[in-house]
Amino acid sequence: MPTISSAGIGSGLDVNGIIDGLMAVERRPLQLLQVKREQFTAQISAYGELISSVSAFQASVDKLSTLSALDIFKGTSSNPDVVKVTATDNPDLGSFGIEVARLAEKHQMASKEILDTDTFGGKKATDALHIQVGSDPANKLTIDLSTAKTLAEIRTAINEDVNNPGVTATIINGENNQQKLILKSDDTGADNALTLSKSGKVKLSDFDFQTLNDIGGDTSQLDAEFTVDGYTLASSSNTVSGVINGVTFELLAKDVGNQHTLSIARDTAEVENLVQSFATAYNDFRAAINAQRSGSLSRDNILLSIENQVRSVLNRASSSGPLSTLSEVGLSIQKDGSMSVDSETLNAALDSDIDAVARLFADESDGFASRLSALADGWIGADGLLSSRTDGLNQRINDLTDRQISIERNLEIVETRYRAQFSALDALVSQFQSTSSFLTSQLAQLPKITTNKSS
Repeated sequence: MPTISSAGIGSGLDVNGIIDGLMAVERRPLQLLQVKREQFTAQISAYGELISSVSAFQASVDKLSTLSALDIFKGTSSNPDVVKVTATDNPDLGSFGIEVARLAEKHQMASKEILDTDTFGGKKATDALHIQVGSDPANKLTIDLSTAKTLAEIRTAINEDVNNPGVTATIINGENNQQKLILKSDDTGADNALTLSKSGKVKLSDFDFQTLNDIGGDTSQLDAEFTVDGYTLASSSNTVSGVINGVTFELLAKDVGNQHTLSIARDTAEVENLVQSFATAYNDFRAAINAQRSGSLSRDNILLSIENQVRSVLNRASSSGPLSTLSEVGLSIQKDGSMSVDSETLNAALDSDIDAVARLFADESDGFASRLSALADGWIGADGLLSSRTDGLNQRINDLTDRQISIERNLEIVETRYRAQFSALDALVSQFQSTSSFLTSQLAQLPKITTNKSS
C-alpha cells in the first residue's frame, strides 16, 4: 500500500481542517490567559496613573509639611538699582537704612607704553618679576625672567601659571607697535590688592606700573564702604552677609548722601501661594480618583479606601497649637467634595499668627500636611498599598507567562499526536476505500444468474 504523504489525500478527509478545529479548542486556555494578561496590564497602568497622582499631591503637601519650609522671608529695597537684598534663614525682621558710599573694586595696574619687541630680564639667572595678591607672602606669583621676555610673553606666563594666586594679565595694543601690560586682581577688595617686586637685574621702573583705580595710593579704598543705620562698615566684596542676621545684600551703585531702606518681613504671600497650591493639588488628586472609577479599577475598593483615609485626616482636628481646623485658615470641603480657599480668612490668619498657621500644617506629629504626607507614603512607598498591588500584578503576569510557555509546549505535543492519529486514520480509510472499490469491481465481473419461473 502506498505511503500517504499528505493527510487527507488518500481518503478525501479534510484532516488539516479537523486538526485546526481541534487545536482551536485546545488553544482556548491560551486565549483566556491573554484576556487575563490584558486585564492585569490595564490595572497596572491604572495603578501607575494613581501613583503619579498621589506623588503630585504629596509633592504639594510636602511643601507645607515642615516648619522650616514655611519659614519664608522676603527682603525688599527702596532702590534696587543701588542695593538689592535677600532674606535667608531666620533673619532679623524690620527696616534698615543703608547708604552706599563706595563699591568694592578689583585692583588694576598698567605699565607704561612699551614696544612690543622690547624685552625684560635675561641678564642674570635670578632675574624675575613677583606679583603678590593680598598681604600673605604665600600668595605670590613669580615670572622667571632669566631668559628675556616681551610683554606678551610675560602675560602668557602669568595667566598660565598653575599656582596663580588670583591675578589676570592682558595686553592693550596702541599705535606704532606700543603696548601696555594690564594686571587685574581676580577678586575685589583690599584683601586682593596687588604688590609688585623684582629680583636680579630687573627694574620695576622699566615697567613703570601705575594703579588705575581712583584710590590715591590707599588700597583700603578698594573695599566697599556703606552705612547701616548710622554704622559705617567696609567689605572686600559687594555682596555682604552677616551685617544683619539672616540677610544678604548686594551693593550695585554708590549713592553718597542718600539713604535707602531695606525691609525684612515674613513672606505671607508665598505661604498663601503654597496653601492655594495645596488646595489645587487636592482637587486634582480627587479628580484623578474619580476618573479611575470608570476604568480598570472600577470594581477595586482601593479608591474608596484612599478617599476615606484622606477624609479622616481632613476631618480630625489638630492639636498642634491655637489653630486646630483647616476652616480656620479658609480651607473647606464643598458639597461636590472639592476643596475651596477663602483668601480673606487665610490672609487674616497669616497676618494674625503666621507661626500658628505653619504649625497647623507642619507640626511633626499632628500637622495636616505631615499626616497627609505620611498617608501618601503608606500608599506609594516601597511597601505601600499601591506599590504592593502593582508588584502583585506584575508577579501574576509573570506566572501567566510561565503557564503560557507550558501550554504552548503541550500544544505542540497534542498537535503532533493528532496528526499521527489522523494520518493513520486517513491511511486506514483509504485502505477500506480501496478494498471496497476492488470488491465492487470483482462483483461486477461475476456472471449474472438467471432463474426460470414456472407458470
